[in-house]
Amino acid sequence: MSTSRRNFLRLSAALAAASATSACAGSPSPAGRAPASKDESLRVWQRGKGEPYAVGDLHMPGVCTLPGPDKKVRFPDPDKYRDTTKVHGMCQLCSTVCGITGHVKDGRIVKVEGNPLDPNSRGRLCARGQAALNHQYHPERLLYPLKRVGPRGSGQWQRITWEQAYDELAQRLKAVRESGKPEEFAFHQGRNRSPDAVNRFLNAFGTNTALNHRGLCSASRRAAALTYLFESDWDLGDYENSKYILNFGSNMFEAHQGHVAGAQRIQRGRFDKGPGESGAKLVTFDVRMSNTAGNSDEFYMPAPGTDGAVALAMAHTIVSEKLYDAQFFGDWANCSIEDLWQQIEAYTPEWAEQVSTIPAATIRRIAREFAAAAPAATTMCNRGSSAHVNGYTNDRAIILLDVLVGSVGKKGGFCWMWTGSYDGKRFPTPAMPPTPKTPSLLADPPEFVLSNVWNKMKVGEIVYHYLAQDRAHIQVYMTYNLDSPLTWPETGTTRNVLLDESKIGFHVCINPFLNETASFADMVLPWATFMERWDVDARGAYNLKPYLSMRRPMVPALGEAKDVREIFAELSKRIAPDMAEWYPTGTDVEAYMAENVAKVPFDAARYDSPMQFLAAEGAFEDPEEKPYYEPYLKPLSAKDLEGSETDAATGIVTKDGKGIGIVHRGKPVVGFKTPSRKLEVKSDFVPMLGRNEDVSKLAALANSKGKNRGSHHKGHEYDLPAWPTFMQIVEHQDLGSDELVMTSFKWNVHNHGRTANLKWLAEIVHSNPAWIHPDTAARFGLVDGDFVRLKGKRSKHVDQMAPKLGLGAGEVDGELVLPVVVTRAVHPRAIAISNSLGHTAYTSVAQAKRSRDVSGEAAGYDGAGMRDADWERNMWWQDDSGGDPKKWVKNTGNGWAQNSVLPICPDPISGQQAFNSTVVRLTKVT
Repeated sequence: MSTSRRNFLRLSAALAAASATSACAGSPSPAGRAPASKDESLRVWQRGKGEPYAVGDLHMPGVCTLPGPDKKVRFPDPDKYRDTTKVHGMCQLCSTVCGITGHVKDGRIVKVEGNPLDPNSRGRLCARGQAALNHQYHPERLLYPLKRVGPRGSGQWQRITWEQAYDELAQRLKAVRESGKPEEFAFHQGRNRSPDAVNRFLNAFGTNTALNHRGLCSASRRAAALTYLFESDWDLGDYENSKYILNFGSNMFEAHQGHVAGAQRIQRGRFDKGPGESGAKLVTFDVRMSNTAGNSDEFYMPAPGTDGAVALAMAHTIVSEKLYDAQFFGDWANCSIEDLWQQIEAYTPEWAEQVSTIPAATIRRIAREFAAAAPAATTMCNRGSSAHVNGYTNDRAIILLDVLVGSVGKKGGFCWMWTGSYDGKRFPTPAMPPTPKTPSLLADPPEFVLSNVWNKMKVGEIVYHYLAQDRAHIQVYMTYNLDSPLTWPETGTTRNVLLDESKIGFHVCINPFLNETASFADMVLPWATFMERWDVDARGAYNLKPYLSMRRPMVPALGEAKDVREIFAELSKRIAPDMAEWYPTGTDVEAYMAENVAKVPFDAARYDSPMQFLAAEGAFEDPEEKPYYEPYLKPLSAKDLEGSETDAATGIVTKDGKGIGIVHRGKPVVGFKTPSRKLEVKSDFVPMLGRNEDVSKLAALANSKGKNRGSHHKGHEYDLPAWPTFMQIVEHQDLGSDELVMTSFKWNVHNHGRTANLKWLAEIVHSNPAWIHPDTAARFGLVDGDFVRLKGKRSKHVDQMAPKLGLGAGEVDGELVLPVVVTRAVHPRAIAISNSLGHTAYTSVAQAKRSRDVSGEAAGYDGAGMRDADWERNMWWQDDSGGDPKKWVKNTGNGWAQNSVLPICPDPISGQQAFNSTVVRLTKVT
């Protein structure tokens, strides 16, 4: 709460004023209390008021034109949202992409709320979405193209026109094409919700160097799901109908990829039941007490990286006590229960207790409860279990529990969708250019087995390492909605490479703000916000049937901001005719969108077109579509079976050499879209890939996803497990007395790198001291507020498994000095530090500075038209210590970026960055 608000509340306590939630918002007096008179309020306010706020031409959200009594007695303003125009869209302040509705008045968005017609988010919106106005109307938002005029990274900029930007960038891209090395044009995205626009441009250009952040996000989790299913890389538990939710490391209530949609369904499954119905039980295992853990029915803290051990011990209990679903396992597992038992017999609960610190009796009890609740029971996991060097084997062990109890694909069980977005077959994008054949080492690094064999997950965390080693070179680097200098591991390596013009010839950044990535660019292009642009979009559908939503401009783009749909069309026109031909509508994005959604059904009695229907409702979900329950039981039709063959031994049905189904109890059905047409408990596919063997026959039987590794992967072979197993992390086995395992997490008001600039969110969470257990604190002689120095260690595990990566096993160059908070909410072997904070750029708010010198950046801003003096007066959390720990005041500053001590640490199986496995050496700062 800001100082002026705190003063006002203290002075007006006798008048029963309610607490304010923004600089000019509040709530009525409590029931039973008479409202303050206007004269009384005026006297109270005048005793604590300051000078009027400076404002620009465009009124900023949350800034009152003070002083004045009406501003404090007539709120909420009953006329504020009267006669507004509602425009539907989709949020993009985290990965959940909830449906939103903007209230537009006099050409300005005055409120953003959830769209109740969105079938996934159902009208709910988290704090990030509520802060959309801060994003849209930020005074330090980039509105004009900039080009650097000093050394790269010097912060010296000049404003240029779009014509200048287009011409120079087109010339540089044309030169890359003419060099015969199109792969040296690299496009690197952070969060991309316009995949059709990006793919159209890159395919038309001819580059496959399309880089993402999947390796830093969820590669292990996806690879584990794909090993069992092939069809899908993401589980969507049917939480609303579940009786038991067994959670390993997912923080669904704060930061899961689909958290708004998923969290509300979990709570409805737990508490919104009819008479006589019992709600779901939520049991969480996590190294730290997240909001999800704290709101669970039961919560346990395993040692870091041991989730898989707990899961295998539960599997041991379920099999040894014959609690498994024998019929389901016999029908749909690709192995016998006897063969599985041979693999897991050694994983007893007593063994798991020694490894994980979770009592054996607790493991047995929870396993029994989970099996008893089946099939309306499901596991749930995320980075808590998967963001480790053993994350793939952890999550594979966890999914085994669903297979054993027969909950896979069942109502209330472990479910998935055949698409992670909308139905692209039913609603195809306009014709796309063919995918180029040019290989790209950066996009398909050879050390990683599963990163690209099902989906293009890439391994983003090794890009700068490869460039530093001269294993690759980039002529033109285009970054899009990316903040790698803050969020990538080993920030020193990232920044050194971005500064080196011999590694990256030219860097153009597309972003709404001058973030850390933009500060290392040669040209920065102002990107339109998600409230100013078009997309057809959807997320993992928790209703278990595909839906489609539309993002549309609520207001015209401010300044000269543009979306990539317009930018790419203009660049293509300038680069080559063969690129321009893929943009028949040119920069008319609305016409392109109309073509994209032309097949969306609509009520012709109410609407003239799909575009009008989507403008009115924002989303489409087919009421005739059935949830994706038990898709493996779908019968094969007579047409499907024409010309097919059935293998007498396996029952697998093939057609033209490709699998289409399996005989199940005498009838041909689709089965699972895997090589065995069953759940791949035992995988031949994965070990063969590890050995770089030909898997084309197995992929043909799956006939969904899966392919060989590239020929350039030869020489990078691994012995990968065919069965679910536990892989102990090498460096965790011999921790020194001064060593802990560092774990990372997200707050419910932030995402990884794009929200610390939003003042309403930054005021809530802006500081991130390290969490440390009281027993651990006593060992180091620490109390609340003491500062510690951390040095990160590279992974022995990764170095032993993939020595050709050249990462080594020493300490990371950087160090991290920050305060600690002593709490029992973290495992004694761990130290927990949130991400998202510690910005060195990305606006004054992100840096917790009331004012700063923005002279180098000012060319990109509208300093006269957009002014927010609120933080200049009310940023009570500015740190005035000058970096001196003894002068630091608790809960001040902009936090600390843990990535300076995080090593580049990709799991060689999936490419997952092991954010939660890093061993750090801790010393007390005295």
